[in-house]
Parts: sequence; structure tokens; C-alpha cells
Amino acid sequence: MKKLTLLIILIIFGQELYSQKLLTSWSQQDIENYTREMYDNAQKLTTTELLTKNINDDSWSSVFLTLNASVNNYKENKEYLIELAKQITHVEETQLKGTSRLIIWDRIITGDIIFEGKGLVISNDLYKLGGRANQLLQNLTNKNFGYVSINSTEEELNKLQQSWLNYLSGKVVQEFNPIEYPNAKIPEVSSLNAVQALIISLQDNPKKDVITKSCLKNVYKLDEMPKEKGSSASYCNPDTYTYGYLGMLFGDNKIDEKKDAKWWLNYWNENHEKLKWNNDLGVYEVEK
Repeated sequence: MKKLTLLIILIIFGQELYSQKLLTSWSQQDIENYTREMYDNAQKLTTTELLTKNINDDSWSSVFLTLNASVNNYKENKEYLIELAKQITHVEETQLKGTSRLIIWDRIITGDIIFEGKGLVISNDLYKLGGRANQLLQNLTNKNFGYVSINSTEEELNKLQQSWLNYLSGKVVQEFNPIEYPNAKIPEVSSLNAVQALIISLQDNPKKDVITKSCLKNVYKLDEMPKEKGSSASYCNPDTYTYGYLGMLFGDNKIDEKKDAKWWLNYWNENHEKLKWNNDLGVYEVEK
């Protein structure tokens, strides 16, 4: 049994970044297939071209370029904002490529994204056209009237769209207040959606193995994980972070090696409907 020392204090922090949150660390260098030339070309796009680009974006780098170019050039362009609002009710989905260190909890649950233990947490479903449009609007205006999730209904999307159109026409619109988790040590992973995603991410996945092996090779020049415990190379395995997050969320003061991936999955299946946030302790408990 080992105390959660450095694992508990993983330099985890939340930082506002165009309505996103950073988990542990992230930079634009983490985006796959993202170059200076692509950035420069995106800055030249007109609003009409960006609207079309948002419809067709099929990679995380492409989505980020649309976001970056929009924020840099068209924050005050009301016509562009209105046209983005019109895209919110579109439910077309794109299977994004190159999603390394992009964190969308629902897409980790579905297996579309592999959780790497750190990255950029985004609440909108960027796989949906409406989600990308809503993200753009939030970034451009610093306003939040709600999110587009994987399960958003037609009624919810219509309501969200109307909120944006009302706001853009000068009407007063009440902003959305996300659920808060008092005394949470890591707010970015404290929603039940995040808990489920963390547990799903612990299960065997060949893609996760590739990420681990690539890190070991590129960072530590190793072909396999060291046998000794406590090696910094263990952080090449996303599960090292995930076990730490789950331990904090459920109030574990020590690493319990009996709580493996199978244990957590069984625990979730048996208790997820009874989990309640303890505001004083900042942890989840099973409601009696």
C-alpha cells in the first residue's frame, strides 16, 4: 500500500481558455497535424469560407483552426455569429481524426477518443456540427447558454439556438450555470460523466497500448514498462493518471491495488445511480 503522494498532486489545474479547461497540461503542440502554414492559411478565410469549413471539418486540428481564425478575426462580426447560431440545430456527425489529448467525456465513453490522462477538456460535442457551432459562439462571445452534447434533443437544440439568436438581437438572456462540485480537488474530472469515462478508459484497449509504448520509446527510450514501482515512466500509461483521479474522487488516501479496471467497472455498474457528491468532503459517496 502506497500513499498517493505525487500521484495526488499531479500539477492538476483548471484554467479558463475560451470556455475550455486544461487537465494537467496541454498546448497547441499536442494537436496532431497542426502546422504554421495551416494556421496562416486559416487566418485568410472569409466568414463564408469558415462557415463551410465548420461543416466539413473532420479532424481536431481542422476544428481548432476554425476556432482560432474565428476568434482572431471575427469576434465582432454579428452576421457571422448569427449564421453560426443557425448551425446549432444541425445534428450531422463527423468522426474526427487526430484527437490526441482532446477530452470530450461522452466520446471517451463511446470509445471515439482515447483518454491519455491529460489534455484539453471541452464540454461541447465537437463531433456534431451543432456542437462545433456552439463552441465557436461561446469562444467568440464569452457567453454560455448551454452545451451541445451527444444526447442533446431537438427541443434542447432549438431552445439553445433561440437563446443565441435572442442574445445577438440585443435581448437579455439568462446564462447557463454549470453544476458545481464544492471542495473538488479536480473540478475538471468531477462530473458523473467524467467518472464513467475514466472507468471506461481503464478497460483494455489496443489503442491505449500503442500510446503507452510510443511514449516509452520516444521519451524514455524503453521497449517496455520498468518493473520497479515509482518509475516516472509509469506516467506513459494513461491509467496511472486515471487511478489517481478516481482515488481522489472517492476519498482514497492510499492506492488500493485491489481496485483494478474490473473492480471499478463493477462498482460503477452497481452504484452509479446512487452516487452523490459530498459537498463538505469533496468526494463521491454511495447514498444509503
